[in-house]
Amino acid sequence: MASTTSRTRQTTAARKKAAAPRTAAVSDPLADFEPIRIAADEEVEEDRVPLFYIGDTEYTIPREIPPGVALQYLRHARESGHELATPPLLIRVLGEDAYMALEQSKAVKGDQLERIVKLIVDLALGQADGKEGKAPTG
Repeated sequence: MASTTSRTRQTTAARKKAAAPRTAAVSDPLADFEPIRIAADEEVEEDRVPLFYIGDTEYTIPREIPPGVALQYLRHARESGHELATPPLLIRVLGEDAYMALEQSKAVKGDQLERIVKLIVDLALGQADGKEGKAPTG
């Protein structure tokens, strides 16, 4: 008796599967795709804004941090942790001279450095000013 019930269930399942409507052929998602054009780096003009001063020397960062910088930071963070990923991010955004000036400054205070680092990380990840992520521009 158990084998009849088992056979009936299999038969019913097989019938349902066979009766299921077949989906239409999926169209090629790239059929109307146009390649995305990204400007060459030398075509991009970088607008920089002051971030901090040490004495009278101004140190700047890009007004808009390229998304590739965030990707590099996230890759480093995944591989090594956020603490070890932060210095390369700072160097890339600030530049070597500004990073070294901060590193060697005897006058920079912990809260000042923390604000600078947090702002750069937030800007790189598109989270400054309450934004949840970078939105495409233009």
